[in-house]
Amino acid sequence: MKKLFLIFAASSIFLASCESDSKKYTTVDSSIMSEQQISKPNPDECFVYSKNKDSVKLRMWGTGNNILLGQLNYNLFEKDKNSGPIYGVEKGDTIIVDYKFESEGVYSKRQIVWLKQGDKLLEGIGDIYQVNGDVKFKDISKLTFGKSIILEKTDCK
Repeated sequence: MKKLFLIFAASSIFLASCESDSKKYTTVDSSIMSEQQISKPNPDECFVYSKNKDSVKLRMWGTGNNILLGQLNYNLFEKDKNSGPIYGVEKGDTIIVDYKFESEGVYSKRQIVWLKQGDKLLEGIGDIYQVNGDVKFKDISKLTFGKSIILEKTDCK
């Protein structure tokens, strides 16, 4: 059943390529993803961040061909909570996802990039721009990692 779900999810996603400074990165877009679709089977990997009054939870599923689906929740102190599905690709030690989230009744989409280091995911920060209301990084190769949120692998519950 899990494989059937993953095959269906993978087949409902299309890939679009973006090119930035001679490095080619791929992003994935899917408007039919919902929290219910990606939260039913057990995730392949889970990560958490907890510091002071801030917390972040990530659940990810691999669908093959380096395509990832997941659920991400941010609960940062004195900021609006937001949560929603992620969908993207894994290229070597880099994970590039689009995060479609709801916060205070408003839906938005932004790009997130993590660098894998052992059992940790270091969130990238850098210059951004907007395209059709979506927030993207100007140049993924120029992101800074390790100075923002660092997610640590945990057991999926």
